[in-house]
Amino acid sequence: MVTPFAVTRRDDGAGVHRLMIVGELDQDTSDGCAGLIAYAAEQHDAAEIVVDLRRVTLLAAAGVRALLRGREATLQAGRRFRVINATGIVDQVLRISGVHKTLAVTAEPGPTCHQSKAS
Repeated sequence: MVTPFAVTRRDDGAGVHRLMIVGELDQDTSDGCAGLIAYAAEQHDAAEIVVDLRRVTLLAAAGVRALLRGREATLQAGRRFRVINATGIVDQVLRISGVHKTLAVTAEPGPTCHQSKAS
């Protein structure tokens, strides 16, 4: 069963906007993903955009391009950008494609109940 694509934005405080992506990031979903990253970067209270890939099940070439386009839009808006929690095949795709360092991919522990502030 394929997990439906979804993006949830969470305000982590101090201007950090976390975009949690779920499902497959491929040709069908990449334009929407890049657009949502750019939109988050345009928000007046955003200082940093963090893209959380913990629940991404597939990352195709179009998804890598979406992350790079989102990074570019974020940097052009004067915001910081990073990707967190790429694991398994998603991490392998980022490393093999050579964008792991460009996207500043890091691991981060999962959120606890008291940390989560949905928006």
